[in-house]
Amino acid sequence: MTKAWPSFITRDLGDTPEDAAEMMRRWEAYNTEMQAIIAAGGARQDADGWWIDTMTGELIGPDPETERPRTDEELAQARPLAEALPELAETIRRGRGRPKSETPKRLLSLRLDSDVIEEYRRTGQGWQARMNDDLRKARGL
Repeated sequence: MTKAWPSFITRDLGDTPEDAAEMMRRWEAYNTEMQAIIAAGGARQDADGWWIDTMTGELIGPDPETERPRTDEELAQARPLAEALPELAETIRRGRGRPKSETPKRLLSLRLDSDVIEEYRRTGQGWQARMNDDLRKARGL
């Protein structure tokens, strides 16, 4: 039979003072149970901070300190991401990948002779851009 490890579930809680008190009560119970398991040598921590059952290798849960509800004082010291890590915030704001082009390419289906395609492919990576450039030159664009 699998051992029932402590859990810290809060998804059913809201933002009321009563819910905050209940979250703290649940965390204290979770922390007490986890600390007893850790003290007894029944768990070890992996590189990511998760606790693992030493006998079975079963994942137990995150470090109680990671799950601990933050105090009002700790929350008051929190800073916005843009202030704490401006480079990361800018990367997130900008989005992934290349910057958006002012004249984006459009996808279309085009039938070309096989020898034309093979000739461009033989020129290596970027052959589609070269084909586009040649079409622009041919049309005087």
